[in-house]
Amino acid sequence: MSGTIFNMSLHAQQELVIRGKVYEENQRTPIPFANIGIIGKPIGTVTNLDGEFELHLPNEMSDGILSVSCIGFGSYQTRIKDISNPTEFNIILSSANYMLNEHIIAAKPLTAEEIVREAISRIPENYISQPNQKKGFYREYFEENNEYVAFAEAAMTIHDHEGYGKAKEKRKEAVRLDQLRVSDIMNEGDYVLYIDLDYALRGDLVRNADFWMDFAKRSAYKVMKLNINSKTTLGEDLVYCIGYDIESKRRGNYKGTLYIRAEDFAVLRVELISDNLLKGKVINGAPHRSKATLVYKEFGDKMYLNYINASHEVAYVVDEVKNYDLTFYSELIIHDISTSNLRPIPEWDQMEEKSIFYQPRYRTFDPDYWVNYRMFRESHHNAKIISDLESDRLLDIQYQANGKLIPQKRFKSQSNTKPSGGLKTSSQYQNSSLPTYRKVSK
Repeated sequence: MSGTIFNMSLHAQQELVIRGKVYEENQRTPIPFANIGIIGKPIGTVTNLDGEFELHLPNEMSDGILSVSCIGFGSYQTRIKDISNPTEFNIILSSANYMLNEHIIAAKPLTAEEIVREAISRIPENYISQPNQKKGFYREYFEENNEYVAFAEAAMTIHDHEGYGKAKEKRKEAVRLDQLRVSDIMNEGDYVLYIDLDYALRGDLVRNADFWMDFAKRSAYKVMKLNINSKTTLGEDLVYCIGYDIESKRRGNYKGTLYIRAEDFAVLRVELISDNLLKGKVINGAPHRSKATLVYKEFGDKMYLNYINASHEVAYVVDEVKNYDLTFYSELIIHDISTSNLRPIPEWDQMEEKSIFYQPRYRTFDPDYWVNYRMFRESHHNAKIISDLESDRLLDIQYQANGKLIPQKRFKSQSNTKPSGGLKTSSQYQNSSLPTYRKVSK
């Protein structure tokens, strides 16, 4: 998977950069999805699957206190001024044993169902329920037959008109694309990407709880399991780990874990695996397995979505010779949030609801903006991505082209088989101006 995405909104001379890794104390194994931020400030990042992080801060925050926390571990704090080597700053977290505070102990223990129902009912009071604007980084990349064939990422502004309020029909967030860099698109198959940021934001199960509960009813889902698997902590707070398994004959199976804080029933993290196999069959062109992790973070006394990491496995069969095993990846991190002095994003400036690979190409690549972006190169998880994508020419050259290569003649469908779901052949795609890009030698 990918490296951490982080705050890049300031130029180098205005920034303090902290890079490092978060480890578990005894085994010295990396800790993924740890929240890293500055106490009292809505700025932060999340460790990647290797426990790596990179945090960019304005210099005026050098007097602040760095805070690191993760479910199941003790918290860590230090003054930024006390960090001797900010470019190689490794942090050790201890596994935490939970202790029940007196106000948590109840005469009758709550069931998993009661905890989940209470968590849903408290969403408007636990989460930001007013208009807000977030700064974030988003990336998409995908594999074709075990080879990475495209990579794109963007800095963006997300305007949420109402937050996590009580309204059942919430408006979609408006998104502005602030910066974009795109690799060459080197897939052989005749299809285009179906994943986009709107798809990822819809996966915010807490903000869109009513939508997903209605979806479950329409799809005739049945709860197969809802148990308290264990209890753990986040800092000094008790956290319930609730395992769930929900099944539908029409849609497939959802299972995973909900991490819910006992004190106020706030959902801290959601882990999900979705098997979309109807009657055990793979539907051509549709995701047959999806995985997602959602992490929520506090802003003042309210929570908000801080991170989404998702993957979707797709089989696309053309004929006996041409078939493709595809995996689409998407990742979003929110590194800054504001609830005051908001400027709504006008409709003409909003990003189109489709993959960032296929946004309008009039935007030019700004190398100065990305000059400090280091984690993608340094994370060993990215070694194969870089190697595969640089089989023809360096990524830096691809970024400068920004998708403006001479388009090849469009592929023609190899059979009458039409993929279903979100995956389409390029000839079926509504926007006929989208080209398929050829490889170019270095």
